Amino acid sequence: MRNRTQLAAVLLALSSVAAAQQAPPFSAADMLDIVEFARGGEPVIAPTGDLVAYVAVDVGPDSNVRAARPTGHLWIVAANGADPRRLTALDERGDAPVWSPDGKQLAYIQSRGSTARIAVWDRASARARLVGPSLGDDRTSLPLPPVAPQWTRDGRLLIVPVPEAVPPAAEKPRVRVIRSTDVIVPGDARFTDTRRWRLTAIDIASGDARVLTPDAVALRSFQVASDAAHVLYRAVVPDTLGRFRNEQTRDWLVSMSGASAPRAPLGDRRPGWVIFSPRADALLFPEENTLSTLSLADGAVRPVARDFPARTTQPTLSIDAQRLAVLAGRPGTGPTDAKMYSILRPTQDVLVVDLASGQARVVTDPRREDEVGDLVWGDRGRVLFYRSVDPVTYKESLVRWDATASSARVVLSEDESISDVSVALDGSRLAFASATATRPPDAFTVLATGDGRARITDLNPQLAKFTFTAPVMFDFHSADGDALRGLLYKPTGAAAGVPVVTYVYEKLTPQKNRFNPEAQLHLGRGYAYLMPDVLVKPGYTGESFVKSVVPAVNAVRAMGFTNGRFGITGGSFGGYAGLFLISQVDLFAGAVVRAPPSEFFSTWGDGRDRDIWTIETGQARTGGTPWEVPERYIGNSPFFFADRVRTPVLIMHGEKDFTVPLQQGEMMFYALRALGRTAELVLYREGDHSIVRGSRADFIDFHARMLGWWEQYLRVRQTESAARPD
Repeated sequence: MRNRTQLAAVLLALSSVAAAQQAPPFSAADMLDIVEFARGGEPVIAPTGDLVAYVAVDVGPDSNVRAARPTGHLWIVAANGADPRRLTALDERGDAPVWSPDGKQLAYIQSRGSTARIAVWDRASARARLVGPSLGDDRTSLPLPPVAPQWTRDGRLLIVPVPEAVPPAAEKPRVRVIRSTDVIVPGDARFTDTRRWRLTAIDIASGDARVLTPDAVALRSFQVASDAAHVLYRAVVPDTLGRFRNEQTRDWLVSMSGASAPRAPLGDRRPGWVIFSPRADALLFPEENTLSTLSLADGAVRPVARDFPARTTQPTLSIDAQRLAVLAGRPGTGPTDAKMYSILRPTQDVLVVDLASGQARVVTDPRREDEVGDLVWGDRGRVLFYRSVDPVTYKESLVRWDATASSARVVLSEDESISDVSVALDGSRLAFASATATRPPDAFTVLATGDGRARITDLNPQLAKFTFTAPVMFDFHSADGDALRGLLYKPTGAAAGVPVVTYVYEKLTPQKNRFNPEAQLHLGRGYAYLMPDVLVKPGYTGESFVKSVVPAVNAVRAMGFTNGRFGITGGSFGGYAGLFLISQVDLFAGAVVRAPPSEFFSTWGDGRDRDIWTIETGQARTGGTPWEVPERYIGNSPFFFADRVRTPVLIMHGEKDFTVPLQQGEMMFYALRALGRTAELVLYREGDHSIVRGSRADFIDFHARMLGWWEQYLRVRQTESAARPD
């Protein structure tokens, strides 16, 4: 009997090993097959609380690989996950689903071929019909957040931005003259949004359309009054359109009848935000630490609440209860230098204002520094829901604040990444997207009581055959003594001899509960994956990476499971960091960098105001011009330290990269080539800044070359081990 038991155990073990061997490691091809929610098509619950609509990206076409605006199919599913139905045919695509106020209809953008129109699906008949004009054949101009279609409160009209036809690109003239007095330089054209739309009201019953803005405008946002009499929109002042970081916007009011021309009720005022008052007879806006209203009848400005915070965002109005919720920057938090770009942001509180009395209250705990967002009212303004992220553990919570009891309680709290929260009209049920470190995003619902949580989508059943690993978070100190943290993905069961790939950018630990395909790709091939936080100090950008990343690597080395070989990798500014690190320390056995800036003088002077800003006060943080602080331009540029590089480096760049021009990768490669260092430059003819956008073949090639580099330089061969002294 004992022998039979032992035999059964052996056979079970062998079958488990065989099963494990049959499952291939997670690959680049598997990464391409991951289905996600399309931008603007994240799960949204119907006001009735019984259905959820979403758009799932179609992963088949090459054009959707890393696309900024991928195509997808529109689905609806019951709030408990039952009866999923695809509303778009095989040859159709859906975008921007938005429920009618009564939840009986769902409007969305239906695309077929190169044309798009608004479709309205009726839940009673289960049929969709097309309404309104064509939305053109340029997918990049489809009205998605923050200019997605909106219903009037009575459900009779749908307000849709109809894009202006984009003229064909003009042939570049044989001779061009660029003057120093030009307010816009040609190089910035790719980094400003000059698209224009005409706001159009579509009658849902008849399908007729009425243009509200006779002139096309560079729309940035809009909202419909609760009485359906007006639309308020924010658009770029035409004379400033296309000026990098110097566009000016103005708020315009237009009658829903379209009988009168748009007017600017606020004049030259440019508040951070403006919305309709609950009765739609006035506009609400912050100005000089006061929440004010401007009457639409007589133009009079009156205070609603004084001592209103200077920094507020995400105004969310409860029309029925006359309450306003905003995110308010907590005084004394955030960057000390407003001109200097930083990953640091002010701690924000949720502030609720009773518009009838003018009384304001902070509903979040002032003793905590949680990240908050996704404000949404439910139960006609009697409850407010918001998302909260613990700054230490990154555990995310959905919180319900009861306005009548003035109390808050947690609906759910998990180690996951929550986004796109929507709520049923009565506040009884919420829908949201959620991902974990071992699962890409899916849609979920939960009752407001915290009970009855349901996963209502399974976008990626093909991933069930893989075993994914979550990272652990660890503490370390920078060379300056700053307390930092990092994420470490470690292959399951690995006790010793593990090579480590270090990915660099800036603050990375907030990604703890997000699915990271790149990390899982490396884990499946026996690599650990390290993601350390970096504290960048203005003027000492490169040095900051050295002082943060090197201690993190040494901390992992001290854990005793590695083979002593570390790789360094990153893209864009992370690629810059990788190059700078290998120019300062001989810590890494290999480097793979994508689209890396390598020299600050030439980046500053590459013909774009965008990059002047990037180098002076953006990510490079030099803090001045090349004439004011030339030593910082030299001291922070890897190119000037190329002679110190001993690490074999693979540089990959797209020939059509307009974010970091190809010259930057070429400069570093040819410097290393002239110095006789081990380096390779791989150029992708159609590659943009992502290198692989729009090409499955390029995506797979990129990852194959990266993994091949690691195999060559991070593995310890048996011959090397045998040659080592005891």
